[in-house]
Amino acid sequence: MHEGERRWQLRTRTADAHAALDFAVGAFDTLPSYHRYLTAMSAFRLPLERQLAAQAWPVVIGDWRPRRIADHLLHDLADFDLPIPQTLAVAGSLGTPELLGALYVLEGSTLGARVLFGRAQQLGLSAGFGARHLAVQNDGVATWRGFLGVLETAEPFDLDRVAAGSLDVFAAATLAFSV
Repeated sequence: MHEGERRWQLRTRTADAHAALDFAVGAFDTLPSYHRYLTAMSAFRLPLERQLAAQAWPVVIGDWRPRRIADHLLHDLADFDLPIPQTLAVAGSLGTPELLGALYVLEGSTLGARVLFGRAQQLGLSAGFGARHLAVQNDGVATWRGFLGVLETAEPFDLDRVAAGSLDVFAAATLAFSV
């Protein structure tokens, strides 16, 4: 495989699921629509991060770890006196391919967070109030690049299972935004 090929293969296989999630997230241009976004993101991300915290990390991932935003989400909810949402149930420990797929989605969200953080700033939110989690993700390009290095070198590599792991995470996120 050529450098970056796995990333592009995953992008192709998950394009429809990614588009469905983008549609479900929609645009937030008011504080009420941002509150909806923040609640849905918390319902999706909090249980997944708890699962990752309990995850046995495979050797192929090395010392790299994902950027966590759960605590920042909780602070953002508290800024608006929003309740912690009921979270979605998640499966148990992920196998290495499924974990790589899940991480592809979570770390890839760093790129979209740049746009979302700009929208949040237009609403008067910041890294110190209401949009902490987006500020952390906005600053996560190095973590994304580190993950891409892991993705491209992980062996053995089962593209079908990695893509399935990604699709499961996209589906969970879409469900959270559809409730």
